[in-house]
Amino acid sequence: MISSKIRFPVIFVGIFVAAILAALYFATFGRMAKADPAESIQLYCDAFVRQDEEAQKKLTSYGAPTDAFNMKAAFANALQTAGANLSPEEAAEIGDAYMESLKNASVETSVSSQGEGQATVEVTVTRFNMMAAREKATALMRSRMKLNGTPEELRKTAVDATADAYRELQPMGMATFYVPVRYNEKTRIWDPADPVQFGFDLSKQTMGVE
Repeated sequence: MISSKIRFPVIFVGIFVAAILAALYFATFGRMAKADPAESIQLYCDAFVRQDEEAQKKLTSYGAPTDAFNMKAAFANALQTAGANLSPEEAAEIGDAYMESLKNASVETSVSSQGEGQATVEVTVTRFNMMAAREKATALMRSRMKLNGTPEELRKTAVDATADAYRELQPMGMATFYVPVRYNEKTRIWDPADPVQFGFDLSKQTMGVE
């Protein structure tokens, strides 16, 4: 039989551990349960637009559905909408450069309307000067182009020049769009109702594509 001298510390440790677990719960899921839609979408934007590692870790820890978010793929779709004729490899090269510029983007969110489990969030994001980027890409391409180059070499020169220009995009103001969101009972945060459309809209707005 365990003496009372041993039982007391065991009980005390059990209570202490339970208190720690409760504190951790309320510091994570409990806190996110109180987050408004704008805070949740700001977290998504920080994670996938600005590529902030802390925001990405938070979303992962909350169990948020992050697989549907691929800003590079959304950017490639936006390029196609703008009329670009690129192979998947070429789009990926330019996409990587674009993602570097996105790290410097500014994103602000606010709640536009809210109902039971549904809301609309206003997102204001940096719009980059794509016209200036195209002009820079053209200038770089002309300076690097070889007169006797093959069509493949000329195309590679054009893609590389575009990637270099997109790596240093310059802001030209802000753009605003609206995101329908839904409250996720499982993760206790608000998710974009259509994650793919959300990423596509983000890319379009930063590029100035209507």
